[in-house]
Amino acid sequence: MKIISTDKNAHEDQTELISLDLIPDPFIILRSDSSILDANLSFFTLIGSGKEAVIGKNFNEITLLRELSRKVNQSFISGSEDVERIAFHNRHFEVLILPFRHFDESYLIRIVLKDITNFIRLEKELLKRNKELININTLSSAFISSENMDLVMEDLIEKVLLITDVHAGFLMMTEDRQLKLRTNKGISLDLQKFINAGGIETLCNDALKIQEPMYIVERSDISKIPVLREEGFVFIAAIPLLSSQKIVGLLFLASRVSKEMDFDFAALLSLVGNHVSHIIDKIKLFQETERLSVTDGLTGLFNSRHFYKNLDLEISRTKRYGSSFSLMLFDIDNFKKLNDTYGHQAGDEVLQELARILTSVSRETDIVVRYGGEEFVIILPNTLEEEAIALATRILQSVQEAKIKINATEKVSITVSGGVASFPQNASTAKSLLNAADSAMYAAKTAGKNTIVCYQGNMREKSI
Repeated sequence: MKIISTDKNAHEDQTELISLDLIPDPFIILRSDSSILDANLSFFTLIGSGKEAVIGKNFNEITLLRELSRKVNQSFISGSEDVERIAFHNRHFEVLILPFRHFDESYLIRIVLKDITNFIRLEKELLKRNKELININTLSSAFISSENMDLVMEDLIEKVLLITDVHAGFLMMTEDRQLKLRTNKGISLDLQKFINAGGIETLCNDALKIQEPMYIVERSDISKIPVLREEGFVFIAAIPLLSSQKIVGLLFLASRVSKEMDFDFAALLSLVGNHVSHIIDKIKLFQETERLSVTDGLTGLFNSRHFYKNLDLEISRTKRYGSSFSLMLFDIDNFKKLNDTYGHQAGDEVLQELARILTSVSRETDIVVRYGGEEFVIILPNTLEEEAIALATRILQSVQEAKIKINATEKVSITVSGGVASFPQNASTAKSLLNAADSAMYAAKTAGKNTIVCYQGNMREKSI
């Protein structure tokens, strides 16, 4: 198999003969009438045909070359080189279209096929990895240090829908050993109520039972549930969320158009599930860190840092809405004597039991704080002095009736003294309100302990 030199000045006996088979890439030469003049063994092997079946044929009759027709014709006319990419039998080629002058001044065209299959595979893998990184960064941006975790969760689900290109999603999280709706996007109020009422419990159980990275709900099963059918869903995937190898929730993604569950989409859902699990771990860690930063280690009540912050917030809120709130400050009577007599371990038991009493008697909206040492304070939002007195009375009685176990054989009884002050009636700032409650508590101690005093401008004692 020979190719004649293209030097028009070369004499026939000086013709340089070059074997095309020395060229490793598939190689073909076309005449100006688009017929095949010659080709090498690599080309014949690629198309699975012999030389006799190919030489002289119009190149458009060769399946591999047919899609090059337009660019080859342009090269014949313009005499300019061109490049194209084609795929053939699961292989990818970069095709070099190289026109050159024959000794009779007509154009011939060399076509060289460079196998770039591995390059394309690497390119696709890099694009896939890049997309994964974009997805991860998109999801990661949903996690921010925010005290409003509801907003963080809403932002997270929105980004998940953006990445997965589905119409709706909702997040079920484990609370008190039950899956509860935590946040959602794109579902109706009726479906939310249905979920909260336990309507998809069977789907949740099925998703948890299979112990797989994801559970695809059969279309026939979706149609059996009227609320889901009315939503127009034809595709639902449930992705278990793991924390320390335990399932802590389920991420449901739903679409109103069919989704092809191919490898790439399955990999995307798995990636999303893994990263959402990771983000939830971060959120939990953040919440626990926040909780510990505002919590008293011994009693589990809020600490003074949390108290001052909420006191300022309550004053601002009260000023804005023209309402009132009250503050109660308590101190354990004779606490030093108790510590000296029974030891600090007994003192800790007393502090913990008093914390439990204050929490159980107080209302859900009240903020119960260990202020320091044996002092406790309670912020009572939207509470007038009369209501504060009623609550203080219940606390005083509960403390008096309690028998606190301080060791294996002994129990003790304690009493407390406290002061009550109200805003804005007794003070105009956080500091003056706390001073008023403290003054009232001191008056209660002076009055004989085991009592509560409400602050008065001239500190007339108003004992309970």
